[in-house]
Parts: sequence; structure tokens; C-alpha cells
Amino acid sequence: MADIDLTPRRPILVGIGGDSGSGKSTLAAAFYDLFGEDRITTICLDDYHALDRRERKLVDLTALHPRANNFYLMEEQLLALKRGEAIDKPIYDHADGTFKGPERIEPKEVAIIQGLHPFLASSVRNLFDLKVWLDPEPELRIEWKLQRDQAKRGYNEEEVRAELEARRPDVDAYITPQRSEADMVVRFFRPEPELRDMGHLNVRVSQRHSLPRLSFDQSLDDGETVRFLVDVKDEDGEQSDVIEIDGRVSTEKALKVEEEMWGHIGDRQHQLQRVEPLVLGGYDEPSERAHSDPLALTQLILAHRILSAEKSVLVRVSADDHDGHSHLGEHQHI
Repeated sequence: MADIDLTPRRPILVGIGGDSGSGKSTLAAAFYDLFGEDRITTICLDDYHALDRRERKLVDLTALHPRANNFYLMEEQLLALKRGEAIDKPIYDHADGTFKGPERIEPKEVAIIQGLHPFLASSVRNLFDLKVWLDPEPELRIEWKLQRDQAKRGYNEEEVRAELEARRPDVDAYITPQRSEADMVVRFFRPEPELRDMGHLNVRVSQRHSLPRLSFDQSLDDGETVRFLVDVKDEDGEQSDVIEIDGRVSTEKALKVEEEMWGHIGDRQHQLQRVEPLVLGGYDEPSERAHSDPLALTQLILAHRILSAEKSVLVRVSADDHDGHSHLGEHQHI
């Protein structure tokens, strides 16, 4: 009888970061359809808050401040997961701002790690095999946060706007700078300022030169629906290749482009589940579930990138050396 391989599986760790309400969960939701629930797991970094909502109010900190988050535990558990080990992760409940759990997380082939601070501490950032930053235009992000926090977290509009204002200094200090550490930056924006239909937003996907160029990029450029720009400087001054998707693309045209993308995935198609048309691109409107063709194409591009990601070398940063490897210094956690 052949020996059974009991070596723990090392997952591909994908970091998806962005400010609150930037669309991280919406983007990542499609990966369950594409990879299958038995091959993927997701972790929300809000679960690594060091303080609950009441405690943050007592010490006058927002959830965005590094001292309100436990980066040591975050690093320890993501490193264990990357080794192929199961972890017992805390759960932060947004409904009442308290901690629940712990929750057992088993390693799977792909781990999607999403949150506010995936790339802030270098000891955490260096664990990721692919780093994605969501950077929607500011007006969109505010609109999305208002919608989500009122519908799912029990806030009223006045409370959400007050929180946005209180968080602004921490966004500038700790959230926005992480964008420069990403391999890919995804920006959703309106074709025209007055557009209200969220299903027809333009998308700009910047791929930094830290990534190898994908084979299908150039061939998909039709000059209209999908455009490809080579060696341009992005907002952070990084050399990037850019994929632009027109938000006004028809569903028929989008499905043709999607079909071409599947063709270019080629011999790795077996690693993804071929989903029915219109399964990708789902998002929540206030009263219903809706569909976006540009979002669907973006999700498929990112799935291709995940398949192409090389597993990075495991690097252990000791607790004693942690401050020397991270620009957070003494503000790792409270």
C-alpha cells in the first residue's frame, strides 16, 4: 500500500486590503464559486481587533489605529495557516462590537485574508503570495459604507458620517499608505459623475511590476471594452501594467470577453470551477441582489492571478525582532 502523504497543505495566501466599505467582501465572494468551498477559506482581519467597541471608546481610539489591533496574534496565526496548520481564530461581532469564538480554521488551497491592515506590518505583509488593494473613488466608498452599515450593522446615516469624520486622520496615517505595498490596485469609478447605476462602473486594474505579466492581457485589448496599457506610472509612482474595463459594456460583449479569459486560463482551467454566465459579478443593492459585468470580469482576472501566484518562502519573524521589521514600532497592539 502506498504511503499516505500527511504533510500539511500550504495554502496560497491572498491579501485583499482597503478602507472600510471599499468592496473587499463583495470582490472576494466570487472566489467560493470559482474555487469551490472545499478549496478556499476567508479570514476577516477585523477579528484581530485588540479592543472591543466599548474599550475603543474608553481609550478614544478608532478601529483603524494600530494600537486597537493585535498584530502579534495576526502574524502568529497567518504564519501557522501558511505552514498548513489549523488555527483557532477569534471572532469580532460587528452587530454588538464584542468578541465571540474562537472559530476553528483549517488550511485549504487558497486563503483570502481581507481587512483594513493586511499590509501595514511588514511581518504580516511578507506572508502574502498576492497583495490586492481596493481603491474605489472616495464618493463611491462613502456611498457603499453608508449602505452597508445601515443595512447590516444597525447604524443610522448620522452615525456613519460621524464615524467617517472621526476616522479620517487614521485613514490618512495608516490605511491609505498601504496601497503602495500592493501588487495590484483595483479602482471602481463612475464613467460620469451623475451615474447612479452601480452595475456599470468603470474598473481600472493596475498590476505592479512585482508581478509577472499575464499571457492573456494584451490579446484581450479590443480598444473599446477592455484596454491594456503597458509601463505606466500609477498613483504611487509605481511602474504598472493597467487593464481598463468599460462600465458601459453590454452583457453580451462582457460574456464574450469572459469566454476569452477562460480560454487563456488554458491548462489551469481544472483548478477553477467553470461557473454559469452571470454567476460572477453579484453585489447587494439596498433592496435586492444585482449584477455587474465589470465586477465579474475583475473577479475572473483576480482568480487568474491567484492561480499564477507563487507561494512565497516562509519567513519567521520572532517577537523580539518584530518591531525592527515593522514600521509600527511600539504600536503593535495594546
